Amino acid sequence: MSSELEVLKKKVSDLQELVQKQNLLISKTGKNVLELQIAKQKSDVDNFGPSRAQVTAQFDSTDFATNDDLVQLVAELQGELNVIEERSIRRLVNSTKTDQDATLAPIPNADGEAPSLTDEMFPHTLKEFEEMDDIRLYRLAKFYEKLPLTMKEQEDFDKVLEGKVEDLHISKLSDEDITKELKKLSKDELDDAFNDIARYLGLRSRRGTGIW
Repeated sequence: MSSELEVLKKKVSDLQELVQKQNLLISKTGKNVLELQIAKQKSDVDNFGPSRAQVTAQFDSTDFATNDDLVQLVAELQGELNVIEERSIRRLVNSTKTDQDATLAPIPNADGEAPSLTDEMFPHTLKEFEEMDDIRLYRLAKFYEKLPLTMKEQEDFDKVLEGKVEDLHISKLSDEDITKELKKLSKDELDDAFNDIARYLGLRSRRGTGIW
């Protein structure tokens, strides 16, 4: 949730900066319009005497925000707010689930991607969530970024940053690859991942003892 708030703070800061630039543009435009009017009046007066070159005030508006910039940023900010609201609603719904056969509401991850009800990775019911095996838990933990990147994933992530590939596809890891990665994790680490996912989804289920 803290990362979501940081994203929103950044969006608001960018919006404030664009508004300031827009105000500066309006102010600068008004000033230049006034200068043009004065220059024209001066030119009209000079027409009664010797011909002189007409003064034209110019300015560079490339550093100022446009209306399109503001509209785009506001739309992005509204999109972030919509995703957070959607997460909050679905978490609230999940928090009321006590029946083992109750259907769970899928929640978008940090990138705004939400698993569908037909997605095999996401447990459809509370019972499925509590009884999911380690491979399924690993896939879900990766989807919700509750486990650190492996060396290979870090390499793939670097390729994304370099533009060599378009996206990471954690869910496409084979069961064999995941089994190898699971051997590097302790039971406590897997329990922590399970509990982190449960909190993220708004569920009351926990693994281990003395867990809030």
